[in-house]
Amino acid sequence: MIVSAVMLLGRAAGLPAARRAKRLAAGAADRGFPGRLAVISARPCFPASGGAEILFRVRDDPDAVVRLRVDRAAPSQARLAEAVEEGLAAARRWRALAAALHAGGHQVHALGRIVADPWIAAAPTNDTVADLLAGLRDCLAAGPEAPPTAVMVADPVVVRSLPRERDPSLPTLLRLNANRRLAALSGRRPYYRASFDAAGAPELSLVHPFTDWPRYEAAVTASAAGWLARTGSGAGVAAVMSHTRLVPGRVDRLRVHVVLHDGPRQGRAALGDHVLTATTDLDGAFAGEPTVLRDVRDGTGPLRLPPL
Repeated sequence: MIVSAVMLLGRAAGLPAARRAKRLAAGAADRGFPGRLAVISARPCFPASGGAEILFRVRDDPDAVVRLRVDRAAPSQARLAEAVEEGLAAARRWRALAAALHAGGHQVHALGRIVADPWIAAAPTNDTVADLLAGLRDCLAAGPEAPPTAVMVADPVVVRSLPRERDPSLPTLLRLNANRRLAALSGRRPYYRASFDAAGAPELSLVHPFTDWPRYEAAVTASAAGWLARTGSGAGVAAVMSHTRLVPGRVDRLRVHVVLHDGPRQGRAALGDHVLTATTDLDGAFAGEPTVLRDVRDGTGPLRLPPL
């Protein structure tokens, strides 16, 4: 709360500087790109002495957005030209990515980052998930020269209820990257993250929204505690790792790491030195026997976790 208040005060203090930065940026645009650039907004950077981020639309490219940091002096024409080229290059990558995914039957509903982490809608099942991943891999291979390494897959129900765009006239890349849109996609229901390594091998993870994760975490903790009690190991649950991976070819089975500690949870033992690797259903109940890996922490440092 205090941090938010400080940031709001800092932004308010930076408004005069932002207005000045906006005038400087608009003047530079008129000189270097007459009639081609138009200022969309000027956002004060924090702290206020950091200047402002200026956003431009490009009149002959409705997809492109140009981002320019302006401090006390007008930006040089070289820096402005570089920012324009960056914006136009991103728009070209976006069109290549959108065309490739469209050819595979997918519409892009958002971008987690500029021309990265595209969001599509799909409801994979155990029978269709392999084909979905293979199709996405082929789409990315046919897309831009440096394609994204991951695709976010939202439930079609969530996509159908996305909030109405506040300003449809904004550049495409600005609209698709809007925080409000991304929050609606990621904050309501679990979604999938399909990632691909350099060889195109897929990995599908289920990502729980912040408000949904505690339910799954509590269920996994209870499953692990019950299993440990039955085996008489004397170990306890220290933590459930938040990264989960779906079993290849399945969308109803998750792989998860559970950190274990020996004896009473106090001192260094509270960190946990061992890991239980388990398969669960979507509700967190164990499906099959888990595997215990002992002594996988380096001192008090990080865990050496095996792949899920």
